[in-house]
Amino acid sequence: MPERVRIGSQLFINKDDTPEYVKRMVVSMKENGLEIIRLFMIWEQLEPSDGKWSFDNYDACFEQAALSGLTVVPTLMSVSPPGWMRLTEGPQSLADLDDPVFHERTKAYIEKIVARYGNHSQLDSWILWNEPSREIYKTPHAIKAYSRYLQEVYGTIEEVNKGSYTQYSSFEELEKGMGRTLQSYVQPFVSFNEQLEWIRFTVRNMEEQLIFIRDEIRKLDPVHPVHVNPHNIQLDMQRVGQSVWMEADLVDFMGCSAHPMWHSLRYPEQRWTQSVGYFSDLMKSATRDPERKFWVSELQGGTTLYSSEKAYTPSGTTIKHWIWEGIGSGAKAVVFWCFNSRNAGYEAGEWSLLNQLEKPSPRLLAAKHAAEIIGAHEALFSDSTPERGKVLILFSERSMSLGQVEGEGLDPSNPRNGNMYADAVAGAHLLLSDLSVTAELISDKRLAEEGIREEIRALIVPNAIVLGAGEIAAIESFVSRGGIVIADGLSGMKDENGKLAGESLRRLAALFGAEVEDIETADDGLELYGTGGELALPGWFYRLPLEIVGADVDVSARFADGRPAVTSRKYGEGSAIRIGTNAFQRYFAMPDAVTLNYVESIVRDAVWENIQLVGDSAADVDADTGAGVSVKMTVKREAVGGLRLKTLNHPEGKILVFINESSRRTAKVSFTLAGLLNELSSDTESAVLEISAGSVVELNVEENGVSVYGFKSR
Repeated sequence: MPERVRIGSQLFINKDDTPEYVKRMVVSMKENGLEIIRLFMIWEQLEPSDGKWSFDNYDACFEQAALSGLTVVPTLMSVSPPGWMRLTEGPQSLADLDDPVFHERTKAYIEKIVARYGNHSQLDSWILWNEPSREIYKTPHAIKAYSRYLQEVYGTIEEVNKGSYTQYSSFEELEKGMGRTLQSYVQPFVSFNEQLEWIRFTVRNMEEQLIFIRDEIRKLDPVHPVHVNPHNIQLDMQRVGQSVWMEADLVDFMGCSAHPMWHSLRYPEQRWTQSVGYFSDLMKSATRDPERKFWVSELQGGTTLYSSEKAYTPSGTTIKHWIWEGIGSGAKAVVFWCFNSRNAGYEAGEWSLLNQLEKPSPRLLAAKHAAEIIGAHEALFSDSTPERGKVLILFSERSMSLGQVEGEGLDPSNPRNGNMYADAVAGAHLLLSDLSVTAELISDKRLAEEGIREEIRALIVPNAIVLGAGEIAAIESFVSRGGIVIADGLSGMKDENGKLAGESLRRLAALFGAEVEDIETADDGLELYGTGGELALPGWFYRLPLEIVGADVDVSARFADGRPAVTSRKYGEGSAIRIGTNAFQRYFAMPDAVTLNYVESIVRDAVWENIQLVGDSAADVDADTGAGVSVKMTVKREAVGGLRLKTLNHPEGKILVFINESSRRTAKVSFTLAGLLNELSSDTESAVLEISAGSVVELNVEENGVSVYGFKSR
């Protein structure tokens, strides 16, 4: 069923707010084009003393929402007990969730909230837990939970001991032993197995906690959907239990937090907007909703001063870019943090769409303008769905958790930082974003269990150091039926516990027809050169000279000494391409036109869409779009970033969103379909353009502008 695209915001209810103030804020939200109220159900406010509940401010919010026509999304805070319980030090701090006594208290809280609002006419959906994540400390309750986890996974202590450095005779002994503090000299040779097992346990424990909250809601409200908003998702967050793929399997649809001043600072500054696109595409790929529904559930709305990694005030133009990056990726809602601000403590006076006088800021006016565009074309946006890309990026969670153990620090300019494998994934996505190519992502678990959809034409395996038998089998099947796989770095070198994976390396050598001869680290001399002597790729961190081991292997790039650096092999109906350096992770840290053009030359013919941005200012030549229609296109891109095109599917055509973060540009867009093109974002009525199949249309996009078009095919 079509669902409207909406813009909303968190309304923060402060401890000393009044019902009248809350209602006034809801009215102001409506006046400024917002349609969704996200609401923290703060336990200490709702139950200020044991057994005494106070709902006045929250009732006022729901009541005014009904009068003003907004919907409400309560965020449960059952993990953060009130101060009178004396379990934590703040209203969002986490209790020991493995404590069975506290577990029972959370049931009463959830029941009270859901019973009161579960049947309310303005209830939209539930968020299980804000940005669910927690580091599990080795408390007695947590150790017992870990012991139960090991028993479920391994069955016997003997099976546990096979991979563990510390040996135990029983699970009871393990529970006692883990409670001891070992005194020893710090050495790097600490067992990987135990560290990685604790990470896996933390994710499993989070899954159990979220299922518990979800099921408690559904006891009283089986109707309204539930979702979550994972955060900081460019970082691997498995150490604190966060896995977007695990979470997607247990909720109705996915949302995410997107606070550039918290979550995007590892990107180059001019790429913060594209980080919102990465977060969105990850949610689009992970969600299990049949229509691929997802939200940007928490987008930075105002100034950060002291409460984030960087002090920053987004302009109205920046807010516009962030909104349309999310909507252009297919988000059915963009919800800001926050409409008003907290008035005490951490974040006080920050993050607000309102200014310090509680009047509309340029940020809020930008959100209102976007809402007006969407509202003026409500049916068109309601019927839209996220674009299904033809390029798939492997999101290897097992590689990422290994990187957390093997890596050092988090500086993205350090190629061996602890987030190195997640950086490689983000780099592949950033490169595709620069090409205006729609990206899909898939976890290693889903790849092994579900394979690759028929419409995918290219798979990027960005430095996935862990590749198991299931993933390799899926890749082999994909390539044999006509797909292209591009793998860089140390693909398949180790297993999930850091052991060298001989069988995986043998299978990958058979697939690519080439294997890594050696690993040579250096600060310079890493360049890869094409067959004509031109620079093909800059190289980073290491050289991986490739030894040819199969037939029909082409060498398309070599290192300076002539050794093979990039190989391509025909495998079944498809092609397997191996790159002997760390290309995609480098692109995340240092985007460059050479890498951009090289990857484009490999994937262009396979992944171009019926409507494709082919350039804006460089020289043109004739080229085949792959659809049997010759068009003008830009072969060499002289710069990266700036102007991008995002598209949404529609039953009658497409919605086109041009985002320009540079000077005024003329977009050159190829159409292999005939149809009618109409600008939706113009303040004045614009002429409808008749598009013929095979044409290239030039469209002006203003400096730092966003232009939205509707295309109706015929």
